[in-house]
Amino acid sequence: MDVWYPIQVKQKDKAGRPDIDSFEAAMMRTNRMKGYFISFEFSSDALREIDGFFRREHRSIIPLTVREILDETIAQKLA
Repeated sequence: MDVWYPIQVKQKDKAGRPDIDSFEAAMMRTNRMKGYFISFEFSSDALREIDGFFRREHRSIIPLTVREILDETIAQKLA
């Protein structure tokens, strides 16, 4: 079965648009429709780029913060 989802984890205070751009390129190269990006926080530019990527390519990047994972509040995003 060729169904898998890429995951990127950034160990920095805030993921920015360049981080998302790189992840988008990896998703396009591997022809993935959905991926997960984990960081401590996301810049507003990063979140806008995630939205724009979905609008342009119909591919989803799910941004998850470490806090959401530790607090176990990620169920809504994963649905």
